[in-house]
Amino acid sequence: MLTVAAMVRETLYATLRFVSWYLEQGADQIVLCFDDPDDPAIEILQNMDRLRCVRITPAYLKSVGMTPDRRFVRRQNKCIQKIYHETDGGWFLHVDGDELLYLEGRTLKEELSQTPNDIRGITFLPAEFLNTGPASTVSSFRLLMSRPQVRKIYGDYTRDMRRRSGLIGHTEGKTATRAGFKDASMRQHFLHFEDLHPIVDRKMGAADGAYLLHFLDQGYDVWRAKLAWRLSARGFSGRLTLRLQEIVDGEDAEAGLRDVYDVIHRADAARLAKLDDQGVLFQNDLKIDTLIARYFPHIDLQRDTMVAYTG
Repeated sequence: MLTVAAMVRETLYATLRFVSWYLEQGADQIVLCFDDPDDPAIEILQNMDRLRCVRITPAYLKSVGMTPDRRFVRRQNKCIQKIYHETDGGWFLHVDGDELLYLEGRTLKEELSQTPNDIRGITFLPAEFLNTGPASTVSSFRLLMSRPQVRKIYGDYTRDMRRRSGLIGHTEGKTATRAGFKDASMRQHFLHFEDLHPIVDRKMGAADGAYLLHFLDQGYDVWRAKLAWRLSARGFSGRLTLRLQEIVDGEDAEAGLRDVYDVIHRADAARLAKLDDQGVLFQNDLKIDTLIARYFPHIDLQRDTMVAYTG
């Protein structure tokens, strides 16, 4: 039994991508907690086999000791913890709506079914999406880097990028945990006991053919719209936060912000070559649209699912 759970507030495209991907990965149950109880994806998904939609209403939040004004991560952890404790046996994977777990040559369910009984939890390390432009035929991701690798790839931005090992998002990864730990509490990246010790017995990454594909970047416009929130919510490393705040407070901020975005989220041929030379580049034709079309043949990807949901 494999349960995949996420608290989502994503574009419709990203939500359908998530569902299609994890159904293909062998999930027996996908539980989507919709932070917006009126999310338009619910109407499409609510009667689908192997899928459970949970509307995160104020009443639901009250049932887990939360209120709508609490930080998203706090609401997320409490809601997913409730789902975990309702899960009867098997494995439980908690990921975000923009994270797809890719395993070379096998599905997630196959990997977990072969895991020894003494392994309680497996953390899968991240690979972060790079914007390489609309002409790209493959998706490109950067892997965790050493400090010397960061310096060789990012040069003048080394101090901005090295704290998170060359990534902008999290470096911890996400964890699949066996169900049934009654005293466990949910954190964003793992479950833990009262002593805060993570329930993790194994870590898997590129050397194991395992990649938590993190689609953090959704283009400059989305990045720019969320910038103020990320600056206030420790969404960047300290050094990068200072650089961005100086630009925001200065003259010609938009040009400066665009330059930073291009460095930290885009990759031209030269940067891809540097990443590849350092062994920290993963590329794959994930055929996402083909996969979505298989599970949602009635959805017009061009018309219905490419529009960002901002409700």
